[in-house]
Parts: sequence; C-alpha cells; structure tokens
Amino acid sequence: MSSIIQPKHLDRISCKFNHESPIKFFVLDVTKESKATFFCEKCLTIGVLPLNAKSLDEVNGQIIQQKQLSLELGKMLILKQVKEIEHLGQELDLIKTFIIKQLDSSIQNKKMWQSQLEAFYKQEEQFNIELELKQLNLNQEEYKLKENIRLKENILKFNQSFYEKIRNNLYLFLDLNKFQTCKKILDQSINKTELNSLLKNQEEIKQQKKIIISKFPNQYFLRGNFDNIKENIIYHFFNWRTYRQNSVEIVEFYEDLSENQEFLSHLFPNFYQSQYHQNSIRLTPQERNQMIKDEQAIKQLIENFQMYLCYSGLQFQGNKIVIQNKQQLLKFQQKNIEGLRRVISSLSVLSQRQNALLLVKFIKEVDFFYNEMFINYDLLQEEGNQDKQALKFEEVKRYFVQSDIQDKQWVTYKILTNQALDL
Repeated sequence: MSSIIQPKHLDRISCKFNHESPIKFFVLDVTKESKATFFCEKCLTIGVLPLNAKSLDEVNGQIIQQKQLSLELGKMLILKQVKEIEHLGQELDLIKTFIIKQLDSSIQNKKMWQSQLEAFYKQEEQFNIELELKQLNLNQEEYKLKENIRLKENILKFNQSFYEKIRNNLYLFLDLNKFQTCKKILDQSINKTELNSLLKNQEEIKQQKKIIISKFPNQYFLRGNFDNIKENIIYHFFNWRTYRQNSVEIVEFYEDLSENQEFLSHLFPNFYQSQYHQNSIRLTPQERNQMIKDEQAIKQLIENFQMYLCYSGLQFQGNKIVIQNKQQLLKFQQKNIEGLRRVISSLSVLSQRQNALLLVKFIKEVDFFYNEMFINYDLLQEEGNQDKQALKFEEVKRYFVQSDIQDKQWVTYKILTNQALDL
C-alpha cells in the first residue's frame, strides 16, 4: 500500500528552496487550504528547519490510511449510484420501442453519466499530498465525514447535469406509466437528504470543536492555528530562519514584529491578561496542565522563543544565548521590557523553565534591569539556588501570575516545573 505515495508522488514536490534532494519534512499553515512548506535533506545543511517541522516518514502511514479510506468511500458511493443508473437503463429499455428517438438519447446520456462517474473515481485515485497533509489534524471520524461530503457533492454535480438531459427526453411521455419508475430513479439521483444529514453531522462536530477551542484557546493556537494573527506575521513564522543579517527581509522582520506587539500574547500565553491585546485570553491552570503534555504545542512554543530571540538580535549558541545583531538588540532594549517579562513568564510556567533561565542569565550578563526587575525571574531557592540573593517563590509569585489569582491554592512553586498542578 505504501506505493500509493512512494516515491513517484514525492518526486513531484519541491522543497522551499527548490533543491533536487528528496523531501523529508513539512510544516503546515492551517490558516490556508492545503498549504504546506516542504524541506529536503539539503535544507537541513543550511539550518532552516523549524522546530515545528514534522517528518514525512512518520506521517506516511497515516496519509496512506486516509487516502485508502477516501477511495473506499468513493467506490462505495459510486457503485451504489452506478447500480441505480443500471436500473434506470433497464427501465428505459422496456419502453424503448415507444420512444425510440428520445430513449436512444437518454441511454446515451446514461452511458456518459456512468462513464464520467467512473472517470471521476479514476481522477480520485490521483494523489494530492498537500490535501491529505492538510487533513492530518482530523480524527478518523472527521476525515471520513469530510470526504463523504466532498464525494457526494461532486457526484451530485454529475447527476444534476444528466438529470436535466434525460428528463427533457422523457417528459414528452409523462402519460406513460412505465416512465414513472425512470422518473423516480432520476429524482433520487439528485436527492440531497443524505448529503444534508452529513453536513449536519459536520456542523455538529464544528460546534463541538468550538467548545474545545473556547476552553483551551491558547493550546489551539500553539497547535498551529494562527487564525487571529496578521498575514505578515504569519509569513515570518514560516520564513524567519531563512533571513540573513543586513538583508531586506530581516529589516522587514524587525519592523513588522515591532509594530505588532499584540502577537506576543498569542505566542507566549501566561497567567496574565495582555495589556496590549484585550482579546487575548490568559492561561487557566487546566489549560496549562493540558499544554505541558502536548508535544506539538510545546514544540511551537520553543519555535516561537527562537524567533523572538532573532527579533531581539539574539540567538542560541550551544547552551547559551549570544548577541547576533548588536544594533537590533539596542533598539529592542528601549521598549521591550514588558515583552521580555511575558516571554520569561510564559516559558517558566509551560515547562520551559530552563530556556527562561537562559534568557535571564543573558539579561544579567548585559546588566539590563536585572536587579530592578529580572532578578525576580532568576533561579529560586526551591530550584536549588543557594546564593544569598536567591528569592523564594512566595516572594516573586506576582511575576508569574496576575494579582487577582495570586492567592489561589494552585499558585505554588509547582507552576515552574513540568508537573501538573493540583486542582
């Protein structure tokens, strides 16, 4: 079954930089229909692979299963319709002697109808890998329902065309009782009762998903659903690793992120309501517990952090943070204290405390408001800091949760670990 997409279908796909090497990874932009960015082996040698990229080999089996399910659905639906069309042909043959001219035309249309449906199934066998990748986030029930709807809609389009042609031939003989059976078969071919039922089921699933999104909106975003982010920012999400210093692209990257600070509340959720983006939703302890177990969401959070470092004029070098663009860092320091606090707080409460501490360490080294502000985010006594200046969580908890929830029972040192909170 793996021959469905290997290797001939992957050979048709180009990576982001149009290399000729085999495709190995992909990143989905779920805000656009069937949009995927692909990366090959050569892409990896120049360090442009986002952390939220997925291995094509790992999802290959799921893609094949999806396509096989779609083909089985299509075969079942088309065979059912073909059977009805054959029945129609039998009925038409019975009255052929009475209406030779009209029935000959109807039979020819019937053959074309069946042929086009079968050709449609042949076309369905052609593999659209971007379409299948786009639907990886659906569970089997959602995928089956969506494919069922799509196939029925396409079949109905064929049926409508031949319905008109054959009906025009037969309506001349409405007084023939035998025609009533033919008319019934034709009418049934464009009956939308089953499709409407499927559409209703799909809408119910959408409503259920909306409830989930409303319950865990930050997790939904960090799983790659960038619905509320401006297009230019989304573009940077997928391309920032390819920008070179002193290029037009990196300048636009700096400017766009500087002018759209509200995106930080989406990229780095924490236990604060953003003062820049009133529509953002702060973390709940329940959502935090869910997110730290979600590998996809955490990978996106780390990718966001690395992009934020680039925007700050910084980058990872081994296990420390170093300056990449000193001029950009100086500009960044002038107006991004609140942004830094959000990033450090978010990483700290979402199981990425070590990354948060690396950023605090850099801030301390460059002496950027460390004693005035960022010492409160540094390694705590509970984390093994035995320095005389080391603080306790109780002294600094207001830097990790908003004032109105500081006294909640779950607000303990545990929020800085990868453990679930006690609720």
